[in-house]
Amino acid sequence: MEALTLVDMGFLYTETVTSPKHVAGLQIFSTPENYQGNFSRDLFDNLMSQQDVKKPFNQKLKKQITGQYFWQKDDNIDLSYHVRFAMLPQPGNDNQLLSFVEHQHETLLDRNRPLWEMILIDGLADNKFAIYVKVHHAFTDGAKANQLLMAYLSKNAESPMTAFWSVDRPQKERVAKSALTLLTDTTKLVSGHVKSIPSLTKLTTKLLFQATNMYKADMPTPFMAPKTPFSVSPKRARRAAMTSLPLARVKTLGRVTGATINDVVVTVCDMAIHNYLETRNVVLKKPLVAQMPMSLREASDTESNNQVAISLVELAYAGERPLARLMTVKESCQKLKSETKLLTKEALTSYTLASQGLAAASELLNLDTILPPMGNVLISNVPGPSKALYMMGAKMDKCYPISVLPPGMSLNITLYSYNGSIHVGLVACRSALPDLTELADYIDDAFSALENEVLDCAIESVADHIQLLSSQSSQNIKQESIDVIANMTKITTKNRDRSNVDHEDSRLCETA
Repeated sequence: MEALTLVDMGFLYTETVTSPKHVAGLQIFSTPENYQGNFSRDLFDNLMSQQDVKKPFNQKLKKQITGQYFWQKDDNIDLSYHVRFAMLPQPGNDNQLLSFVEHQHETLLDRNRPLWEMILIDGLADNKFAIYVKVHHAFTDGAKANQLLMAYLSKNAESPMTAFWSVDRPQKERVAKSALTLLTDTTKLVSGHVKSIPSLTKLTTKLLFQATNMYKADMPTPFMAPKTPFSVSPKRARRAAMTSLPLARVKTLGRVTGATINDVVVTVCDMAIHNYLETRNVVLKKPLVAQMPMSLREASDTESNNQVAISLVELAYAGERPLARLMTVKESCQKLKSETKLLTKEALTSYTLASQGLAAASELLNLDTILPPMGNVLISNVPGPSKALYMMGAKMDKCYPISVLPPGMSLNITLYSYNGSIHVGLVACRSALPDLTELADYIDDAFSALENEVLDCAIESVADHIQLLSSQSSQNIKQESIDVIANMTKITTKNRDRSNVDHEDSRLCETA
C-alpha cells in the first residue's frame, strides 16, 4: 500500500456534499470524415473492450485506524460503472452540453471505488462528440492529470487507441511494508514538515506584521481580501462557462511588454472580474486577491500525486488602465516568486495546509459571512500539448478544464493551452454566480482591450523613435523604421478584426 501525502489527505478531509474535491476535463472531438457507421458507439465499444485496468486507475482508498489514508489495489473493478455513454437530445448545442456537465460535476465520487469516472457524450451538433473525465484531487494535481489523461491520445490520426486506464506506465519496484515501516514513513513525512518550521515562522511573522501595517511583505496576508458577491462558501449546484484565447497573440503581448503568458492571462481575468462587478455597482477599494497553485513537482516525477502549493497574489486596483494593470500584476507575480524562493518545499506545503485548513474550518463553521475572505478567485494555468491530438482518428478540437472550488470561495478560473489556443474553464457556485456566461464574455472583452492598448502604445513608441531618427540617421535606417511601424499598424488592424470574429466563434456558453 502507498500512503497519501498530507496534501492528498487534505482534499479528502475537507470534502463535503456541497464542496466536492474533484477536477475534470471536457474534451471535444470531431468525428473522422467519411466514417462508415456510428463512430461514437464504435469508440465506446472499443473502450469497454479494454478491461485491463492498470495503476493508478485500479487503486482505491483504504483508511487505517490512525486516520491515515493509503492506496490499495482493487481487484474487482466494474468498468461499466466508471465508463458510461450519454446522448444529448436534439439539437445537441453547447448549452445542453454544459448543462449536462454541470450536473455531473456536482456529484461526489464513490470512495469505495477507484476515484475516477468517464462519460462519452454523443449527439453534439456539427458531427462532434465530447468526453468528460472526472478524477478526485487526492488522486492527482493538474500536471499529473495532464500526463495521465492525454495518454490515450496520439499525434497520428492513424494510430490505434489504448484507453488511458490500460496504458502501461513504468512503475518502481515496491516491497510490501510492515505496519512498523508504514508508521516510520509517516513519522518521516511529519518530520519533514517540522523541519520547515523556522522558514515558515519567518513568513508568518512577515504576514502578521503586514496585517498591522508595520511591514510590507511580497505576498498578501491571508483573510485580508475584499468582499465580493462570490466570496462565500459554495452550495452544491454548479455553473460552468468556457471561452478561448489565441495563444500566439497572448505570447505577442508578453514579448512586447516583457511579461509572461501567466501575467497576461491573470491580468485578463482580473479585468474581466472588475468589469463584471462594476455592472453590478460593486466597486472595490482594494485589489482582488487570487489564489494561484504553484507546482512543486520535479521534472522527472511522474508517480506522486499532489505536488502543489497554493499562494496568494494581489492583483490591481479598480480603474487601472489595461497596460498599467498588466505591469501591476507582473510586479506582484515577480514579488511572489522572490518570496517563495526563500522557502523550502516543505515550508510551502505546510503554509498551504495551514491556510487552506483555516479556510476550510471557516467554511464548515459558516464564518464566511463574518470573516474577510482568504482570496477572491483561484486562477490556475496548466500547459498542454502544442500540437493536435487524435483518438481513433477523431481530432480533439478543444479541451476545457473544469476544476474545484476552494474553501470559502465560489469562483475558479483554470486555463489550459492546447494546439494554439488557451482554453478557459470557469466554474462557480450556481447561487453566487448564476450568470457566469457574462464573466466569460468579459474575459474576451478584456483581452481585446489589453491587446489594443499594448499595440497602440507600441506603435506610438515606434513613431517617437522614427521622429528621433529622422534628424540624424541615414535614409536606410529611416526606411527600416517606417517599415516597422507599418507592419505594427497592420498587425494591430488584423488582430482587432480577428478579435471580433473570435468573440463570436470561440466560446461555449452556459445554460441560460
